[in-house]
Order: sequence, then structure tokens, then C-alpha cells
Amino acid sequence: AGALLGMEFGDDVMLISTSGRYEFRNKGIDLYMEALNRSLRNKELNRTVLAFVEVPGWVCCPREDLKERLLSDEEYETPLEWPLVTHWLHEMSHDQVIDYMKRYNMWNHPEDKVKVIFVPCYLDGTDGIFNMNYYDLLIGMDMTIFASYYEPWGYTPLESVAFHVPCITTNLSGFGMWVNQLLGKDGDLEDGVQVVRRTDYNASEVADAIKDAITRYALFTPKQVEAVRKKAVAISEHALWKNFIQYYYQAYDFALRKAKSRMA
Repeated sequence: AGALLGMEFGDDVMLISTSGRYEFRNKGIDLYMEALNRSLRNKELNRTVLAFVEVPGWVCCPREDLKERLLSDEEYETPLEWPLVTHWLHEMSHDQVIDYMKRYNMWNHPEDKVKVIFVPCYLDGTDGIFNMNYYDLLIGMDMTIFASYYEPWGYTPLESVAFHVPCITTNLSGFGMWVNQLLGKDGDLEDGVQVVRRTDYNASEVADAIKDAITRYALFTPKQVEAVRKKAVAISEHALWKNFIQYYYQAYDFALRKAKSRMA
């Protein structure tokens, strides 16, 4: 981020991200971007936020100018051209994430509290910029956000909490529904997973809820953060194979009985 934007970040910078397939609406990338846009204008936000969009797009190649800066010992005080993206894309003028950032003037200006960086490649350790696996980057995040409109289950939020990183998701994901069932209520940020209620008609409310959660989490003390991280990983342990395998046995038993009855 420092090399791309030509600035230094303090230790108190807040790192958040979203990830998954590039389904702009289904995966809630649209509302993630909207929440970040609203956070830009939020006077109550008391920390700088670095927000990553780790979604593989039609990537062309890693940026050579960014690679040069990363390999250099120099300190840079000016941003690179296009300080929004870590890798060049084919047809950048038709990319939904970049289109959104351009439309709402999200150019990562020095005075912006929220800086958004698009990472449009698979993080498999050989991308040319990070050269780290996704999970190695995930553990560096303070929070992850998956504002799904449609998600049968949701491995990305489960992976997040398994690595002690609290997350925000919605009740339109199987994972979010399961968390609510597990807790006996709607998950909140203090539970390690905040489950935002989403419908076909409340996109603005969801974006505001995410914006408010970012602001609230930025105010947490180190002791509060540690407590939330412990609760996040505790939720993930309920989804361990030793706990879930019983449901697979039931499903296979049901399927086999049905198959046998059809053969009779």
C-alpha cells in the first residue's frame, strides 16, 4: 500500500478485506464498495482504513512500476499512476470495481481516511506482487466483510473466523443463517461474526450497517479486539469435521435409501 500510494502507514492502520469469486452483486462486492464510500465521509471514523478487494478479475500482469518500488529502498512521497490496483487488467475500462471507484472519486487521496486497493489476481504465492498465499494475507487482517446477496454456505467467512479474524456477513448466506442458529440470535460484532439482515430492498441499510461496524470496531480497545477474536475462532470450531460429519452420514443414508427404493 505504501509503495502504491507513495505514503507511510502507522501501526494503527486498520486492515479489512473481502474476497471470493468476482460476482459483483451476489458476493456483495457492490455493498462492500458502497460501505467504504460512505466510510470515506464518516467523521466518526477515527483510524485510517486500508480496504482490500481480493477478487480475481481478468488480470493481465503484475505492475512493473509497483514491483520496482517494492524492490527499492527508496521512500516515495507520490502515488503511482492508477493508485487503485496492484495488477494491470485487460479492458480496465469495463471492470466493475474500478468503474465504481472512478464513479465515486475513490482515488486514494492522501487525506482520505479509507484507501481501497483492488487485488485482481489469485493469491497463490506467485502473483508477482505479494507472492504470498491467500491465508498468509488473511491472518494480517483486522476484519473481513462478505455482504452476500446469495451464498449457499460461505467458506470465506468461515475461513476468516478460523484464523481468528472477525467478519461481517449476511443472513442470505448459509453461514450467516447457521451462526444465527448457533448463537440463538442475530450475530453481532462482539460475537466474532456480525450477521446483517439483507433483503431485496434494503441495500442502503446494509451498507450503513457495514459502515457503522467498521467505525465501531476501529474504536475497540486491544482487550476488546482480543475477546472478539477468541469468540470468532470459537464459532469456527463448531464447524469442524468432527462436528459436521454426522450430517453427511445422515445425508448419504437418506440418498442411499432413496436409491434402493427406486431399484425395488
